[in-house]
Amino acid sequence: MIGGAVQPERLVEIGRLGSPHGLRGEVTLHLHFPASDLPEVGMEVTVRLPAGRETRLIVRGRRLAAKGVLVAFRGIPDRTAAETLRGGVLLVPRAALPPLDDGEFYYDDLPGLPVRLPDGTEVGRVRGVFRGATDVLEVDAQGTEVLVPVAAGFVREVGRDRVVLEPGALEDLR
Repeated sequence: MIGGAVQPERLVEIGRLGSPHGLRGEVTLHLHFPASDLPEVGMEVTVRLPAGRETRLIVRGRRLAAKGVLVAFRGIPDRTAAETLRGGVLLVPRAALPPLDDGEFYYDDLPGLPVRLPDGTEVGRVRGVFRGATDVLEVDAQGTEVLVPVAAGFVREVGRDRVVLEPGALEDLR
């Protein structure tokens, strides 16, 4: 508590829910992190559905399969119910995630970080992250929004306290 107010629990997006699998309510989970970061059986998680509605669920099962990772939730007994979760994102409490090693970070930690050139010059701040085939940083570069792919030739380093661009990356994007 800060100043008598209860701080909301910080949630971190760990993956996106895909298609149902089988008939018993399992759904494919496309993880943003290694499979070792799977939510534990019995853990309460939040699913943010595509329409923006959130629902809290309890993990009743998880396993690795040929299609990737499969998860099952209490209250989702069959394929029809699992279909309602398709396209949702899975959020877990930050405190439930394993500690990070040096050089590791969660994308949820990047908004607000300074974006620098290799010489240390700050050119902007990370506003957000779009996840996709190539992840993209939304950078506020002195009042101009610039989308920077997290890829070789654009981003040299992403750390817990800064993002370092390759020389000329901003010019290539404008």
